[in-house]
Amino acid sequence: MAVELIRDFTGRGETRTQALRGGLAPASEGPAQPSFGDLLKNFAGDVNRLQGQAGAAIDTLVSGQAADVHQVMVAVEEAGIAMDLMLEIRNRVLEGYHELIRMQV
Repeated sequence: MAVELIRDFTGRGETRTQALRGGLAPASEGPAQPSFGDLLKNFAGDVNRLQGQAGAAIDTLVSGQAADVHQVMVAVEEAGIAMDLMLEIRNRVLEGYHELIRMQV
């Protein structure tokens, strides 16, 4: 069974069509994968952008320019969920770091 479309987990909507048959592709194919630090940096930038969009949506609602309250609420909830996810990732990374520190060599 082949998987024809794989979506990027960052939510930016990037797609790459690739047929996966019988395992993973060799590491030499395709562009280099970004590091974990780069992924976190990009994710933090995305969360910051969502927070800015939510703030702008609230400003338009308060000024009376926004006609749809639902779109404002969606933007605020999306920013809140992204922030919660970022905080959970931070907590898990810190837990892993503390566990490594406690290991006896």
